[in-house]
Amino acid sequence: MDGRIFRGIRAGLLVLLLASGAAVQATSTDAAGETATSDAVLVAQPTDPDAQPPEAPSPDVQMPAKKKWEFATIGYIFFAGAHGKTTPRDPFAPVTLDLSFHDVLKAFKFAFMGAAEARNDRLVFLGDLMWVHLGESQGLKIRDVNFADVKIDSKTTAVTALGGYRLANKGPVVVDLMAGGRLNGNKQRVDYHGTLIDVSASVSKTWIDPIVATRIIAPLGGKFSTTFYGDIGGFGIGSKLTWQGIATVNYQINHKMTLGAGWRYFKINYRDNDGFKYGVAQSGPILMLRTVF
Repeated sequence: MDGRIFRGIRAGLLVLLLASGAAVQATSTDAAGETATSDAVLVAQPTDPDAQPPEAPSPDVQMPAKKKWEFATIGYIFFAGAHGKTTPRDPFAPVTLDLSFHDVLKAFKFAFMGAAEARNDRLVFLGDLMWVHLGESQGLKIRDVNFADVKIDSKTTAVTALGGYRLANKGPVVVDLMAGGRLNGNKQRVDYHGTLIDVSASVSKTWIDPIVATRIIAPLGGKFSTTFYGDIGGFGIGSKLTWQGIATVNYQINHKMTLGAGWRYFKINYRDNDGFKYGVAQSGPILMLRTVF
């Protein structure tokens, strides 16, 4: 009996020892796994303390395109007649001009006409030069009964410089608003021929007029478009008043050249304290060729 009890206690102790050994082995295995995982993490980390983690790629940034300048030259012919009055100085009588384009062509000596334009996005700059030399006796009238005939030799200059802003830029219709000035020059010699006496008078005048202007360009369909230009100025600073209007129909020959035809009216009303008066209007057809560079 005592022997059986002793053997039972010994068997229970043996089972307890085996269970404890299994628990210790499982704990060691878990610790080894954690150590291996920790070692793996340590190996995956950078060994250089100064090394920086790679930056995430930044999205592409679209830089705005740089605005480009566009330049154009405009050569034109103004088939103008001239109508009005001019007086070289007091006390000479005013000379009335009634010259058709045919009369002007006969009196023609030399002329230069041209314009240029520059644009950058909405900024617009426009320049125009017109220089005409005429000598004429036909189509001139004088009220002074002492003189039966009169002859005039005239050189006129008009240089316009404008800068402004394109108010409408994205629609089919383009609208420019500009301001600037016009340099006017008139050099003339008038010969008065009478039955008893011949006299001559010469004058050379230069003045500047402030100018405000607008231009409208609208499509007509296909390669055709129309342009309306108008300016007004003087306001008593230079001329008493000066203004002009141009209307053309345009045909785009190619992406660089455009041909235009229309009508131009240009008037100046100027006088000074010396008695010089120049109130003349020029009007007639205009033909132009615009070339873009």
